[in-house]
Amino acid sequence: MKTTFVFTAVIFAVAFTSCSDDVLDETISFAAEKSLTIDGECADSSFTSTVDDLSDVDIAGLSFMREEELLAHDVYVYFFEKYGTTVFSRIANSESKHAESVLALLTYFGMEDPTTGIAGSYNNAELQSLYNELTVAGDESVEAALAVGALIEETDIIDLQGLIEETTNIDIEMVYENLLYGSFNHLKAFTNSLSALAVEYSPQLLPVEQYEEILATVSAGNGNNQYQNGGNGQQRGEGSKGQGNGHRGDQSQKQQNGGDGVCNTTEG
Repeated sequence: MKTTFVFTAVIFAVAFTSCSDDVLDETISFAAEKSLTIDGECADSSFTSTVDDLSDVDIAGLSFMREEELLAHDVYVYFFEKYGTTVFSRIANSESKHAESVLALLTYFGMEDPTTGIAGSYNNAELQSLYNELTVAGDESVEAALAVGALIEETDIIDLQGLIEETTNIDIEMVYENLLYGSFNHLKAFTNSLSALAVEYSPQLLPVEQYEEILATVSAGNGNNQYQNGGNGQQRGEGSKGQGNGHRGDQSQKQQNGGDGVCNTTEG
């Protein structure tokens, strides 16, 4: 999907009022585990389709989403190291799980992992430029960094909705819908963190009505399977190319080495 990121940094001088870490932790952790399990079973043990069922869009989309999920992880780790704000660490852990979910699909279909294995480095030139721009934008302040996080989640939502609309593969759809649910929760966590700093976030990419409905749905605790067919984006990506082991820090190599699968990794 060709998405142009427009980020306008606004500086706010406010006192920090803490929101509930327990609530954020529970929401983010549940979203991460949801991306790895389907009805309580490990997602990769539930796959039933074959590589012959994949379209060119499916192949390009898997390659792109693998790196996009890692980009989110890497940006959040960068901001956590800079500001020490725990929401970045928690959502980075969740994004690591999301990336593992996509890797499980790539491994199942016998496709190469397109990632470089180096944090902040991507084979997809568009994502590389995006990482560079977003980390610079978030360097201005913690408020700006949190807004970048919300913007990344908006983009994930649009990309996933577009890919879900394009695919007829049941395994890909299953994983993408769970990643979409996780992005809903992440968006809510970032906007909650901004609210705690007396900052009101306005959606940059999503229609305002859809943005408000997503936040309301997450607050009601039933965000899964919402909006999965309501995206307005187009698929983007450059196919299944590139080399590398595709792991950042705590990510397991079990999927590639025939191990026990993504559901055996633990939340950091």
